[in-house]
Amino acid sequence: MVGLLVGTQGCFITSSPPVANQGGGDAAAEKLTAAALKMEQAADRLAAAADRLSKLEVRVGSGTGSAASEATASPTTAEAKPVETAASSTEAKLIREVDELYAKYPDVPRVEILKELDGIEIPRVKAGSGKTLELGAGIPVDVGNPHAASKPSQPVKGDQVIVRFNSEPKSLNPVIEQSAVQTYMGQYIQEALARQDNETFEFVPHLATKWIIEDSVKLSSDYPGKKYRLVLGDGSPLPSAEIEYLPPAKKDPKAEPEVMKIVVKTVNEEGQPIAKGWVGLFPIGKILGAPTTGYHNWSNEQGELVISGIIPGKYRVLTGSEIYGKVKPLADGAIEVTPLSEENPLKQALPPGQTSLVLKADEYQDIQRETWMTFYLDPRAKWSDGTPFTSTDLKFAFAVLNNNTVDCDAVRTYYSDLTDLDALSPLVVRMRYRQQYFKAFEFGAGIGLYTPPFEFFKNRLKTQTTEPAITGYELTLDRLTEAEEDSQKKVSAHGKRFGKFFNLDTAYNQTPLGTGPYMVESWKKTDRVILSRNDSYWLPERSGYLDKLIFRFLPDNTTALQSLRAGEIDFNYRMDPEQFTKDLAGPPDWFKDKFIKADWYTPNYGYYCWNLNRPYFKDQRVRMALAMLFEKEAFLKNKMYNLGTMVSGSQYYFGPGYDHSVKSVDYSPETARDLLATAGWIDTNRDGILDRDGVKLSFEALIPFGNPVIDDRTALLQKTLKQVGVDMQITRIEWAAFVERLKAKDFDLVTLSWAMPVESDPFQLWHSSGATPESRGSNAGSFANNLADELIEKIRVTLEPDKRALLNYSLHRLLDAQQPYLFLYCSKDLGAYHKRFRGVKWYRLRPGFDLAEWYVPKDEQVHKSE
Repeated sequence: MVGLLVGTQGCFITSSPPVANQGGGDAAAEKLTAAALKMEQAADRLAAAADRLSKLEVRVGSGTGSAASEATASPTTAEAKPVETAASSTEAKLIREVDELYAKYPDVPRVEILKELDGIEIPRVKAGSGKTLELGAGIPVDVGNPHAASKPSQPVKGDQVIVRFNSEPKSLNPVIEQSAVQTYMGQYIQEALARQDNETFEFVPHLATKWIIEDSVKLSSDYPGKKYRLVLGDGSPLPSAEIEYLPPAKKDPKAEPEVMKIVVKTVNEEGQPIAKGWVGLFPIGKILGAPTTGYHNWSNEQGELVISGIIPGKYRVLTGSEIYGKVKPLADGAIEVTPLSEENPLKQALPPGQTSLVLKADEYQDIQRETWMTFYLDPRAKWSDGTPFTSTDLKFAFAVLNNNTVDCDAVRTYYSDLTDLDALSPLVVRMRYRQQYFKAFEFGAGIGLYTPPFEFFKNRLKTQTTEPAITGYELTLDRLTEAEEDSQKKVSAHGKRFGKFFNLDTAYNQTPLGTGPYMVESWKKTDRVILSRNDSYWLPERSGYLDKLIFRFLPDNTTALQSLRAGEIDFNYRMDPEQFTKDLAGPPDWFKDKFIKADWYTPNYGYYCWNLNRPYFKDQRVRMALAMLFEKEAFLKNKMYNLGTMVSGSQYYFGPGYDHSVKSVDYSPETARDLLATAGWIDTNRDGILDRDGVKLSFEALIPFGNPVIDDRTALLQKTLKQVGVDMQITRIEWAAFVERLKAKDFDLVTLSWAMPVESDPFQLWHSSGATPESRGSNAGSFANNLADELIEKIRVTLEPDKRALLNYSLHRLLDAQQPYLFLYCSKDLGAYHKRFRGVKWYRLRPGFDLAEWYVPKDEQVHKSE
């Protein structure tokens, strides 16, 4: 999941000499001077081109530098280039490791790190990678707390912690509220089927004791005994068909466009409907934005499917019976399918003594890996009210998340491809994901975090007054019309009336039940939420030590620091760098014998985004030159106090998809001037602003009101750009208007920050399907590149971690070369906490700490249990 943050990064630009002398002079003389400059630059460019041709070096990028231009990938059989002698041993090792992966996976497009552009060398920072922690390495405990080191202790229960958050959620219901604050509090209330280990990032059993993952196989439409046919509209049954899906028609400019709908039926040889029959749509040729593995859908109980909302183009439509199991390739395109789970229908269908099914190449037509997941729930798992956690709760969650009336659009998006969730028994649940996807398991296992308790809502409906029309009705997972609900005195979890009730009922929205180690005790609006330890927690070895977790909402940083000093909070979370460094310098007497400073990384990065629809930003050379006018190292040292690390790509700096061999573009005003000149930007009329073909290099930086860091950073950028002849005007607007202009791609330059998971899906940020003017997604800069699309589409369906990492490395190198963003920093989170707390670890997953692990020795406990 991805979240948009603003103002968590800072930038500092130092001054450089002006690009041209100011002053008057004869206009004709100025024109002659400008012409001479252009001729001199043309000669320089020709000389540089000749030098490049003599070297015959293949590299990413082109002189024209269009956003949609192709990056050049070297042939897959090309040998790795020798490491430069100037590279450090660390850098050489990083490059060698990536080269070894390219050798291991020759089908991955190889992208070289950009070394020069139009004959001009790209300056790179000389600092090391800054990667201070390898994945899988143990996280030290109580770092920086000499008090803990001098008084060893063992975990005990008791005391409480008061944590400062800088905002308050609107609801504690995880389905309708996914703010960071709710998520951070909710991790102690709700739990997943498999939890992600904070240290290794691996998924380990939790609400589920185990799981079995199997592959989907679609049989041929003529497979003996399972013959399937398609009927398009009123046509005749066919084993396959071709369709052309047209873009939406808009007859009236003021009306909503008419979306094309194609009705498909799945039937047998006799034309009788087949319920829940598979229908696959596979692009004929390249269709931009369409999944490379095809669209996969299933007909309803009546055997009907409406195709709508897909990417326009021509598709081959297939149908067939579906089986699942572990697929093993055999010779001549044959496969062996072995059912692994006891609940797999194929296991029961095989003859006695036969453990697998062998299919010839013409007996199947599609394989989607790791799309069937069977989870086995822990029989000990219970809700905080003592009710057992069962597969019915998960089926209830599936209904709620797919109820369009429920206010959960953000989380519903993540589960739109989870097509089925079946309760096979009270402790066994089976899920099917639509298509092969590297995050399928993560989403499937994570549904527990959004699961409401079925029995609680069943009882709640008996007395609730939020939706009087259904008071006393029985909750059901069956699909019913409102008329059927009224006649049966039942309310469907799929229906509108239950959806409205779920959105508004305060009993769950303010005090949700969970299966976690803590329960909601109270919520005093605008002040605090109190969680109390569940002493009946079903997993004693992971129960919390502290009696209470108290979260206070203090938006102002100064007030929060004063509260820490006054003893009103124990943990001041999310301090700003200047406060953390300067206000606590020394440290002051009130702090040094009582509190501990802490800084840690979580997945994030800040950036400037160029709108590549603007003519001047279409040129790769311009984007690269502007990147050279950002003095990252100086700002990191002088303004961020080294509380972060520079980044050159969009994956998490400490995650598996970040290529540490790619150093950030360095600050170099002189090189930037040369590169802008090769792109034709020179000051022909000596007014201090670069121009080309009569157009000045002038643009607007759009920023939101109310963020001093963004204000200062952008003002400094404005100053430095002006000194090299680039005119940037700053416009500040309210946040809602800012977001609207961002979505409408109505900007030249914006600065933002992303928070993301350990390994993110790059599709929403970088795929060209989001680059169209009408797209209002996360590709706000309209980046479009065919090689990037190819890499992204392969990343999504690649399940092998090392190969997927290499695909991400290639994309990283491509983004570094193309510079659609000016990548800034992965900044540290900052905080200060009372020294009495032990068991404190700072993790690389958000929020970076686990309060259920914190404890206070008996002799230091301040708040005694009642």
